[in-house]
Amino acid sequence: MDTCSKCGAKRVAQERFCTNCGQPISASKQSLVGKWLSGSGCLFALAPIALAILSTPIGGNVFSTGGDGGGTALFLLMLTLPLGGIVSIVGIVLWATSKRK
Repeated sequence: MDTCSKCGAKRVAQERFCTNCGQPISASKQSLVGKWLSGSGCLFALAPIALAILSTPIGGNVFSTGGDGGGTALFLLMLTLPLGGIVSIVGIVLWATSKRK
């Protein structure tokens, strides 16, 4: 059991507010870091898809690696997908383990 940072009353881990003084109980730092890592890992992993779409001229082929498309950016997925996946998994593990405490 933890204590309230404002009044020092004991509290249950699932409570969102202190039952004694009503102070909101913030999420743990580990939980916040885990959420940010999992979200940013997903964005990093899939960023080349957005880059390919945005760099393709109107009417062009997104998958073309020539001058009329952004298909070359899709080759970045070979780097960003594994790295972003690893970062996301680390974030999910941090977030899940902070929920158990």
